Amino acid sequence: MASESAIRLFMTVDKLLFRECLLYQLILQEEVDLVGESSSGVDTLSKLSGSGANVLIIEEDLKDNDGLTISEIALSQNPSLSIMLLVDSAISTKRLAIYLESGIKSVITKHQPVQEMIKALHYIKHGQVYVDADHYRLPSGAVSRNLEIFQSLSDREREVAQLMARRISVKSIAEQLGVSYKTVHSYKDRIFVKLGFERLPELVLFMKRFQNQLSL
Repeated sequence: MASESAIRLFMTVDKLLFRECLLYQLILQEEVDLVGESSSGVDTLSKLSGSGANVLIIEEDLKDNDGLTISEIALSQNPSLSIMLLVDSAISTKRLAIYLESGIKSVITKHQPVQEMIKALHYIKHGQVYVDADHYRLPSGAVSRNLEIFQSLSDREREVAQLMARRISVKSIAEQLGVSYKTVHSYKDRIFVKLGFERLPELVLFMKRFQNQLSL
């Protein structure tokens, strides 16, 4: 019988050979217990709830659906499920933000070493988000432009950005800075408009990637 700390894994990957190669390496880990596998989204949803899985690894491009849609449905049925999405190649930070906002805990490109996947599994098993920001691409020129824009923000805007990137709630930021809830929202809106961000995960990734280059 698997222990409570085990990673009870369900894997959804279309190509059998690729799926078996991944599983072979993952189940060598003592804490990984395979509880189910599938090649399609529909089959995954029919089997997942009865499998007892606490972690789902699913690829984005499936023949019958996409991994994001299946993940959102799976999470609506089991909010405690931790999901890792496999993508074919590096994605933009905006796309990554969409995945994280949907509740997916980690996004891994298929060409990354399996050790990276194992590391991510341990993070997401405990409900943590695992992102190696260096593996995601930015549009050409976006790095220098966003750094320049960030440095042009007011001292208070940079302070709010830093607190938001630490996942501190707007209410707590308002209390900490001694300003109103509405004022913090105004700062948030200005920061997002100036940097061209649409979602909080984009700001979190930006702050993480360039923390040594930002004047905070």
